[in-house]
Amino acid sequence: MKGYPTTFLGLFDPPTSDRPAITQIEIPIIQRDYAQGRKDDEATLIRDRFLDALIAAARSDEGMGLDFIYGELRSGVLRPLDGQQRLTTLFLMHWYIASRAQTLDSNAAWLCFSYATRPTARSFTAALATHPYPGESQTPSEWITDQPWYLYPWRQDPTIASMLVILDAIHIRFAGRDDEFTAIWQRLERRPTESSPGAIWFLFLPVEDMEYGEDLYIKMNSRGKPLTPFEVFKADVETIIKEADPARYRHLAESIDGAWTDVLWSYEKLYGGDKTVDDEFMRYLTFIVEICEWRDGAPERRWRDKDSRQLLPLEERARLALADPGNGYAERNRDFFFHAFDTWVGTDPAEVFNGLFAVGKTRNDSLPLFSSTSDLLGACLTRYGSEFSAQETLLLFAVLLARQAGETLTTGDVQRRLRSLRNITAAFLDRDRYMSDYVASTERLILQGVFDGMAGFRDYWVTDESLKWRWMDQHPEVIPAIHELEDNLLMRGRIQAIDLQPEMLSTRARAFDEVSERTLRDLFGATLLTKGDYSRDVKWGGKVRQLGSSQKDDSWMDLLTTGKREDLAFIRDPLMALLDDYSARRSSGSAEGKETLDAIRSEWLAERESRSYFDWRYYLSRYEGARSSVGDGYFHNKTYDQTLGGFSYRHLRILYGGSYVSRFSDALLRAAWVEGGLRDVVEEPNWFREDDPGLRLKGSAVEIHCMEDGFRVDVPHERPDVSATVRSVLDQFAATGDGLVPVQQSFNGIRQVDSEDRIQLCVRLVRMLVAD
Repeated sequence: MKGYPTTFLGLFDPPTSDRPAITQIEIPIIQRDYAQGRKDDEATLIRDRFLDALIAAARSDEGMGLDFIYGELRSGVLRPLDGQQRLTTLFLMHWYIASRAQTLDSNAAWLCFSYATRPTARSFTAALATHPYPGESQTPSEWITDQPWYLYPWRQDPTIASMLVILDAIHIRFAGRDDEFTAIWQRLERRPTESSPGAIWFLFLPVEDMEYGEDLYIKMNSRGKPLTPFEVFKADVETIIKEADPARYRHLAESIDGAWTDVLWSYEKLYGGDKTVDDEFMRYLTFIVEICEWRDGAPERRWRDKDSRQLLPLEERARLALADPGNGYAERNRDFFFHAFDTWVGTDPAEVFNGLFAVGKTRNDSLPLFSSTSDLLGACLTRYGSEFSAQETLLLFAVLLARQAGETLTTGDVQRRLRSLRNITAAFLDRDRYMSDYVASTERLILQGVFDGMAGFRDYWVTDESLKWRWMDQHPEVIPAIHELEDNLLMRGRIQAIDLQPEMLSTRARAFDEVSERTLRDLFGATLLTKGDYSRDVKWGGKVRQLGSSQKDDSWMDLLTTGKREDLAFIRDPLMALLDDYSARRSSGSAEGKETLDAIRSEWLAERESRSYFDWRYYLSRYEGARSSVGDGYFHNKTYDQTLGGFSYRHLRILYGGSYVSRFSDALLRAAWVEGGLRDVVEEPNWFREDDPGLRLKGSAVEIHCMEDGFRVDVPHERPDVSATVRSVLDQFAATGDGLVPVQQSFNGIRQVDSEDRIQLCVRLVRMLVAD
């Protein structure tokens, strides 16, 4: 579809080329009421800015472009499908200026402007054509509504009411300028030339196929109605670029309503939104402006002042980023602004991103992302500012940088650097404090391929990325294994917990992929305990420890990825031992993963049982009820001491949150509750803010407390009737006078260790108490 640059008056000129002739403009029924004169705050703000720009252009030689205006053209009648609001404002402004310049000719072609939406609006515009405003002391609205030709029904027409507001607003802006109207009208009469498009110009697109026109109406109006924040921002950006980079202004004016809209419209159709791309434009533009701010290293430009900490309007932030004379990076930012849109023109962005990234495991060269989509552009257009993560922001920026660098980067360079960026950003990023550092480090990594000076990111992750690069350069045969480990959901790019021995790496990677599968998560944690105490010191002087949760990935990520490589021996040594044992059994024809893990665990448990050695690792490995299934895998034990073998028996608590403010359980009592199937007769050992809770029998309220050397049975004061029964049971367990049922123990040279299974003892005790 061919476009013709023209002005409002020029629309009605006899065509000198292949442009069809226009004899009348009629706003069609499908259009809404004229809305630029509404009196709400948003409309007032947008109207003021639009009129200021129009009148500034009319009073100077700078000119102003209004983008595309198009519509169906039949028998000389133009029915606008896009641009009715702008055309109506231009009609009113031309009528006002022609009236004041005393050049209003009722026979002028441009006065053939009417509305099909309402008969009242149609008759009103016809009346204006024959009644010039004399410019007396009355405002236009006062003068018009006081005329005998002003009809009473017109008072109820919202379009006419809006027109009157616009005329008054125009009148206010020309106050005291009576001597300028002739010169202004002469400027408006100038037609576009190759050197000058006109004072106020636009590109006219005639549509002769109505079915195509209706489809185009939906698409082109995906830019949104004029009374939107995007329209205001778009006009401001055009002004900003025109002043700062005139050579690119025409490209911007043509692209923002053309090729750029096409790119965003493809996503609007895909996601089935509101049939506009205003929101998509604003989200992407916000992304671009914020990237420029972070890249400049001057994020304070985002704020109005340091005291109020209020955001400046986006258009002002765009001016500071793209055109501020004091910003030495403005030209670079303009390059990035244009590139961020132009790079997707003529492409399928989703296809590009799906070639770079994938969601979940992949067997091709695509880099798995730990998010819901691989199409970062689509995610930015729909979620930026709300649920678009800092990692996604940096990865999208990185892709744009790589595309802007072009052939200076090889495909291998881009893939390797994007992978490392994914790895070091796959964790909490402090967007408010360090985003400028993150952006600078991202640019350094993508364009230069170096890790030196990577500010913002955790040093030990960056150091490990550098180590992996050197390792892969020295041992290229391990690259697939390293990538397999990095792509695991529990590692998320950070493999400090894996020994990088090249001869073992491939088998360990395969083994880890199998044993870390979600359905095996609980068994994996239980079996890992057979290779050692892999608990992580979380807080409280080492008294709160973390083990892997069967339900929560985060607990495993904490264990496997938090800290320097040299600090992760506590889990690396047991993990490597388990993976090697697992691999050896699988290579010798062992059964599938679950059976292999079960065999490792069962053999270890049997060995402990054969020598009557029941420490905390035995109990947590054997009994599911003693392990953490919810929360972050936190355990608390007041007397945990690694030199004495780790956890003791008393007050070994599963924390469902991070402390006793959340709910918690006694791990060993809960093991007995689950193992014995005691739900019907015993309350679940799950408490909240209690100092020393016990296992409470539902019928008698008798409580059983786990002690270091046995179980203490307490009879509540209000139940003296059960004391004799309880005493008779305790006698059968050789209990002491204070109700302690002892557990057989032996000294291992360091501390007392159970030599009988206290969980089974507790189950027998409960059943006898309930039975009696």
